Amino acid sequence: MDILILSDTHGRSDLVREALSRCHPDLVLYCGDGLRDLTHQTLPCPLYAVKGNCDILPPPLPCVGGGATDELLVCEGGMKMFLMHGHTYSVKYGLNVAIQRAAELDADALIFGHTHKRVNFTLLPDGEYPNLKKPLHVFNPGSVYDGYSFGTLTLRDGVPLFHHGELD
Repeated sequence: MDILILSDTHGRSDLVREALSRCHPDLVLYCGDGLRDLTHQTLPCPLYAVKGNCDILPPPLPCVGGGATDELLVCEGGMKMFLMHGHTYSVKYGLNVAIQRAAELDADALIFGHTHKRVNFTLLPDGEYPNLKKPLHVFNPGSVYDGYSFGTLTLRDGVPLFHHGELD
């Protein structure tokens, strides 16, 4: 399964279209701030989306889960992914609260936006996060608008591979 991860498009529907055409995803995860940019697309696959702090009145979208919520727990391809924009967890000031919540949900991945900065690392259960019972992948695709950045997640035989890409 090939998943396209987008966030913080802030009006750049042209770059959303470019990412979709480049990646040919089986699924799209959208981390908020620019939901209206998705209304200008013909999506070739299912979409999970959450709203960001700039998505005051999210438009109706063909989302699994509706797209009008601050967070979603997405179970696809044998993986449980906690999807959020991040503003409600203050991710600009640290990831501890968001990581704790992902661990409480027994998620395999925490996927967020808001900071416009790329993040890609894996936490192992080591006592720092008492609720963390298994590895947790922490990923931010960066911003399509501010950095021309997107993310991909490839799932093969239950093994996740997160990657960042850039648009021209």
